[in-house]
Amino acid sequence: MTDRGYSEEVLGRLLSIWSGPDADMRAILDLASKEIEGIGLEPSVNAELMAVSAHHGHGGVLFNGHLDTVPMAQGWTRKPGERDGSVLYGRGAADMKGGCAAMLAAARELKARAVPFSLLFTTDEETTMKAAMELHSTSLVTKAAAVVVGEPTDLKIVGTEKGILWFELTARGKSAHGSMPHLGDNAILKMMRVLLAFEPYTRPKNFLDEVTVNIGAIDGGSKTNVVADLCAMDLDVRYPPHLSKEEVVRLVETTIHAVGVSVDVDIKHEVPAAQVNENSDHIRRMKEIVGREVRTVSYGTELAFYAQSNPRCLVLGPGKSEMCHVPDENVDLAQVVRAAEIYAAYAEALAL
Repeated sequence: MTDRGYSEEVLGRLLSIWSGPDADMRAILDLASKEIEGIGLEPSVNAELMAVSAHHGHGGVLFNGHLDTVPMAQGWTRKPGERDGSVLYGRGAADMKGGCAAMLAAARELKARAVPFSLLFTTDEETTMKAAMELHSTSLVTKAAAVVVGEPTDLKIVGTEKGILWFELTARGKSAHGSMPHLGDNAILKMMRVLLAFEPYTRPKNFLDEVTVNIGAIDGGSKTNVVADLCAMDLDVRYPPHLSKEEVVRLVETTIHAVGVSVDVDIKHEVPAAQVNENSDHIRRMKEIVGREVRTVSYGTELAFYAQSNPRCLVLGPGKSEMCHVPDENVDLAQVVRAAEIYAAYAEALAL
């Protein structure tokens, strides 16, 4: 049995250190390193990628999590670290310091049982995923018996996730005095036509199987009495694994072309779609522990990169995905403890 008290205590310590996009990640890395040392392992810190890893024995399951979070945002009614029964509140409680805490708790148990495993904690999942991009081809990932990403899945297995393409669209016009708009060419009006063309993709019938588009931000114009000569719009496009990146880019470009507006199209960020074989042995072993359901999700995780080098990947962690990036983010501590038990049982099963 994993140590319930340790699971709760280490999560509290992780939540006590701010690790949003404006944070110095050395603080959270230092804490993770100390926890790893406390388990009796030797942490290896990659100062360039701001990640920390450790291993016990050879091979075994790699447990991966990210220690960074999104900003706090507005609308919170609970204080960070507040507890209500078994529910603990705080930014990162679900996404995904709860999963990281469960992995550390499992590591303590596995070390005591002399079961091989490894840990990898990153700090840029919410921004660039550069660490996962750089590390997926290393032996830490390729030689792992399986890679478990501890994102919040309500303790259900996830084997398929949609890809991500972030686009910046820029419409250009011609400035003129606001009293004579007919002498200019308003870039905002151009972008409005493009915006409306993407509106149908914001209302999918089945968001897991279709391309979806979120219009995330618009920036245009400079002053009330000046015709806008520039307007930019950010699109978050998610696509299922049966489509390629090239097909999605063509869809975006074709949608723009159909409205007859000249727009510059730049890709600012991308994460490939991922799909693992649900009938593979590493999935079967996890099904024996948690049940047969294997889910598809609309969001992307670091699995998308690890799966390029090791097909034995899955996502499973404590917390509900609806708690990600929202006010009053929380996790049920009972799930954190249960996740640690699942991780330990899984690593032992694959070590046999």
